[in-house]
Amino acid sequence: MGKEAGLISFAHAGMRYEPYPIAYIQPFIEPTAYDALVQSWPEQSLFKSTAELGKKASLSERYNPDNYFRFLSNSPQWARFHDFIKSDFFIEETLRFLDSKNVMINLDNLRIVSKKGLKRPSLWGRLNGRQEISARFEFSLMDAHGGSIRPHTDSPNKLITLVISMTQPGEWNDAWGGGTEICLPKDRTKVYNDVNRYMDFDDVDVIDRFPFVANQCILFIKTYNSWHQVAPLRGPENAPMRRTLTINIERIA
Repeated sequence: MGKEAGLISFAHAGMRYEPYPIAYIQPFIEPTAYDALVQSWPEQSLFKSTAELGKKASLSERYNPDNYFRFLSNSPQWARFHDFIKSDFFIEETLRFLDSKNVMINLDNLRIVSKKGLKRPSLWGRLNGRQEISARFEFSLMDAHGGSIRPHTDSPNKLITLVISMTQPGEWNDAWGGGTEICLPKDRTKVYNDVNRYMDFDDVDVIDRFPFVANQCILFIKTYNSWHQVAPLRGPENAPMRRTLTINIERIA
């Protein structure tokens, strides 16, 4: 990967292992590159509302893909970062980091296919018994006045999620909320949630909270109980949007 290998770093990671593995890393993106990415964030008009998940808007391969790829073609900074996330190195480095923290995911006979754009397993992969996985990222916007993401555990095909705060130091007020919260259903008979049903905010207990601060990555493993949320934001109507980049490493299925 050459110099691209220095785009991210897991060196400053803390860990939480219960109720499921979570890493919090700051800084995560090389500072000069991070500033350039924040400054060149896509315009709000390119995003699509994803109200079924809460109150937020997304721009990705799946949400407004034409706008997404057009934006990447016109942004050298983001095109470079996109190529890095699509590289084999990114997934390999993430798995090495997790292994070093005693978080070992069962990925025997692994084949990384991020660059191939597969939506279902390849015939070659099926015939050869390979586990095909891929990485992609999503730009997300959330209104500081009422934005939210409901409690959920992520879709069954996801393996690892990385949520990166894309804000300048001092831009966001912690009194507005915006942190990623780890939660569990108040009715503990509903903890098991491999199929990723959503719950209401009043139906969960908050176990921990990671404040929304600049250049921080929250990494968590998809499990049957990987409940998390962003509670409704409490900022003024003229506050800046909560900007995050979500990277998903997932099985092709």
